[in-house]
Amino acid sequence: MNRLFYILFFCAFTVGLAQTQIAVKSDTNYVFIGDVIHVDLYVATDQNLIWPAIAELVEPLEVQDFGEIDTTKKSNKFLYHQRIALQSFDTGRFNMPSLAFASLQGDTFYSDSLALAFLAVPLDTTNAIFDIKEPIHVPFNFAEAQPYILAFLAFLALVILLIYLIRRFWKKAPTVVPEVELVPCEIEAKEALTKLEAKGYLAKGKVKTHYVELTEILRHYFDREFEIDTLESTTEETIGLLKGAQVNPDIVKQIAALLEQADLVKFAKSNPDLRTSSNFMSQSFSIVAMCHEMKMEVTDA
Repeated sequence: MNRLFYILFFCAFTVGLAQTQIAVKSDTNYVFIGDVIHVDLYVATDQNLIWPAIAELVEPLEVQDFGEIDTTKKSNKFLYHQRIALQSFDTGRFNMPSLAFASLQGDTFYSDSLALAFLAVPLDTTNAIFDIKEPIHVPFNFAEAQPYILAFLAFLALVILLIYLIRRFWKKAPTVVPEVELVPCEIEAKEALTKLEAKGYLAKGKVKTHYVELTEILRHYFDREFEIDTLESTTEETIGLLKGAQVNPDIVKQIAALLEQADLVKFAKSNPDLRTSSNFMSQSFSIVAMCHEMKMEVTDA
């Protein structure tokens, strides 16, 4: 039927006087919602035409499919044919508007419009209304569940095996704490006194700084040598701790004189001369040496 329409349209074009003719034809004018109406578009022309935006023009109808444009040429005339599938999910009557084809020569040609209808699906009122059926109870089928059970057991066995292998072979290497070689206390004290002397605080007039560092060096040495705690002790408490450690009274007397001089500098803003401070510095080396010698004699005894 479409082929016959196609032939008759082309014959009418060749006989007629118009240079461009446009025709539209649908396979039906009404369907149920969701169904498709096929519209055939025929264009006969000897001009170059610009095809309209059909999808926008037919809204709210939806274009379900655009067919390819078939082209036939005869006697310098072109005949175009395209099939368009239209669809709607709303009921009602719709007008497919005229489609405007513009030519490059400035002319515009229009097609006819089509009246299309999409009808609601009729309800079957002859069937009785039944209650909603309850879910059907399906008995447990071990044969159907067996592959899942076996897969779960295999997975569980694999996890247990991995845990065993990790615990068996992945042992943490023992943490090795590097041994720190402790410098003997008398050597440490002598090196610290030598560095203090090299700083030249006395020559620079920094007497208080000199005595502060000097007493810290000696107290640290006493703590290590005699296993006492004098860093936070007063001079009187320090002397008491040294006497308790059975340090030679002559050595204790020298230590007391040095610490008392340091207290005068630190707290009474005393400023001893360079010779006095240098003598106390030299005595510090002697105090360290005598204390260590005394400790060694006690240990050997």
